[in-house]
Amino acid sequence: MWELQKKIQIYIAAKRQDDRSHLVDSMIVDGFNVTAFASADDLWRQFQLRSARIIVTERRFEFGLSGLDMVGRIRQQQPWPYVYVMVMSSMNRMEEIEQGLEAGVDDYLLKPFNPIQLRARALVALRWLSYLDSLGTDSAAG
Repeated sequence: MWELQKKIQIYIAAKRQDDRSHLVDSMIVDGFNVTAFASADDLWRQFQLRSARIIVTERRFEFGLSGLDMVGRIRQQQPWPYVYVMVMSSMNRMEEIEQGLEAGVDDYLLKPFNPIQLRARALVALRWLSYLDSLGTDSAAG
C-alpha cells in the first residue's frame, strides 16, 4: 500500500490557507502525494491538465464552483479511471449529506474532523481504487 500512496495523486481544495497547510502536512507525513488549491475552480483547472485519483474538497466556496459542482463535472467528464471524491463540510443535516452522495461524492467528512479520520478514509480510497483498477486490468486482459 505504501508504494500506491506515493504514486496516487491527491488534490485538496480548502478555502483557508491554514486548513490547506494542515491537511497537506498531515497527508504528506503519511506518504501521500498531495497538492492543495484555494478553490474548486483552481482544482478543476489543474484536474483538466493532470487528473488526480483522489479529491478532497470543501462543499462550499465563496466564489465559483462548489465542491458538488466540481464532482458533477468529474463524474460527467472522467468515468475512468475512477476518481474517489471526499467532501468536507459542516453541513451535517441528513438531506445535505444525501445531496452530496447523490452528486457523486464517495465519502462525506463532517467538520471538524481529526487528521487521522482523513488518513483512514484516504487508505480506504486507495483500497477501493486498487480494487477497481484490478477489475479494469482483468477485463482488459480477458
